[in-house]
Amino acid sequence: MNIFNLEWGTIADWVAAVAAALGAGLSIAALRHALAANRTAEQTRLDAVRAAAATDARERARDDTDRNRERRALAGSVAAWWAADRAETGRRYVVVVSNQSPTSAVFHDVDVTVAGWRGTTHVIHMNILPPGKFFIEQSMDGGQPRWTRIPLPVGRDDVLDPFTVASDRSIVQLEYNDGLGTRWRWTPRDGLAEIERVDVPAVLGG
Repeated sequence: MNIFNLEWGTIADWVAAVAAALGAGLSIAALRHALAANRTAEQTRLDAVRAAAATDARERARDDTDRNRERRALAGSVAAWWAADRAETGRRYVVVVSNQSPTSAVFHDVDVTVAGWRGTTHVIHMNILPPGKFFIEQSMDGGQPRWTRIPLPVGRDDVLDPFTVASDRSIVQLEYNDGLGTRWRWTPRDGLAEIERVDVPAVLGG
């Protein structure tokens, strides 16, 4: 007896339809959950990629800052000043050019512009400036200043007192190349500045 006046086939179809609908609903829910999980995973991946890129950028910027600081510190190893010995007669007036690099670096194409007697200027040129202190002597010939051509190392017996308050002798500027091919300029007003890149000659083995 069928109190609902339904055929068994109809009931089975209805049950199958309900089951299919429930299955479809569950499938849709599972699909939505899977899509949401995928979106979350992709967002997490993108966030990780962005964080890694930002970290790399900060590290590169820090490395660049450290390298620039080291380069400037190295370039700041070059200095020059006027000095004189303590002789009562025949006193020597010299310009001392110093390379006090802690890494024993050698500088190239060094130009020291100095101002001296009656405002005259002179450029002292050195092809290389190895570590140490060197002096170039100024003398007078017929009332005109003359400079020795070859710088000499400051020896242990050379007592050369620097001029600290003289107004008639000064260092106008320094220019030189470091070993990495950067040309630097120092002036009393502007301090140390990188001015250009230069080509460093290749060293050929043989």
